[in-house]
Amino acid sequence: MRKSLVSVAFGFVLLIVGTVLSNLITSLNESKPSYNNNTLTSVHVKEVRNNSNNIEIERSGKLKSTNRINVMSEVQGTKKKSTGKSFKEGETFFKGETLIEINSDEFNSIVKQSRSELKNLIASVLPDIKIDYNENFNQWKKYFDDFSVENPISAMPKSSSEKESLFLVGRGIESTYYKVKNLEERLSKFKIRAPFDGVLVNGNISDGAYIIPNLKLGEFIDPNNFELSVNIPVEHVEKIKLNQSVSVISDSNNEIFGTVKRINRKVDESTQTVKLFIEFNNKSLFEGKFIEVRIPMGIIPNSQLISRSLLINDSYVYVANSENKISKTYVVPVFYNKKDVIVTGLKNGSRLITTNVSDIYEGMKIKVVVK
Repeated sequence: MRKSLVSVAFGFVLLIVGTVLSNLITSLNESKPSYNNNTLTSVHVKEVRNNSNNIEIERSGKLKSTNRINVMSEVQGTKKKSTGKSFKEGETFFKGETLIEINSDEFNSIVKQSRSELKNLIASVLPDIKIDYNENFNQWKKYFDDFSVENPISAMPKSSSEKESLFLVGRGIESTYYKVKNLEERLSKFKIRAPFDGVLVNGNISDGAYIIPNLKLGEFIDPNNFELSVNIPVEHVEKIKLNQSVSVISDSNNEIFGTVKRINRKVDESTQTVKLFIEFNNKSLFEGKFIEVRIPMGIIPNSQLISRSLLINDSYVYVANSENKISKTYVVPVFYNKKDVIVTGLKNGSRLITTNVSDIYEGMKIKVVVK
């Protein structure tokens, strides 16, 4: 009997002790943490001042010369020895200068023979012209006297009547004339001239090399005018206008600007982008150079530009409230670029937290450091 009473009493004591310990632990968990200003997390804040922010996208690509030609020959023969500039890459030529010349001695003889045939035909008809078409004789006589087989032929005198025209056709004057003109045109192709001021970026044809028709001899470009093609999202196309200015993002202090010249109206189905063509006229640029450009697309009023790293779930940012505690504020991201985002919804005067703090939470007590 006594043992039973002792067991009951012992169990009752254990129950009381357990209850006391449970209440103590619960009390400790519910107690609010105390802060010491010397151990508070320091954060940098930026006072918000909303203003108008430019919408800009950044794109990159390689420059390509706007004026570019492949130097090709339409005739065959051996390359003549250069008497001036060599046909080597890096050589500059002015408009009209000879890029390359092919030996034309044999063909030139054929042209002279054809001119001589035409002159003989004209000589044979001069007596008839004097008798039947005397009013036009002096013009034909002067044309004959000025005719030289060494020089390109000039335009024939105009017929004074239909009868005279038929007479000349019947004697083969007209057909021979156009035959000579055709040969002279082909003779001119033995000398390839620069169509504009530029530089040879590819070409290494040595003197005496045999050239065949349609063989690519080199590449000739304008070194001052370039074009850059970039892809932009189709939803931004309407914000870009023709002839608007585009700036180059450069490490140097030189400011380089281009102009939007063309906008393709076909959408790339795989990327849903549209190709934009930007033209540059600048001597400091080079063919094939990789550049990055900034394309303006308007402004967003009453907005704030912040780092993308400060955005939480694309909808919130942390701010410091009047009690120096963390608060979350809802914002609307309007435009993203590489590092930043333009948002609306922040009130002027609010203190935006610009420090990335680990384990940050709403209501957290902080020490504010103003930038």
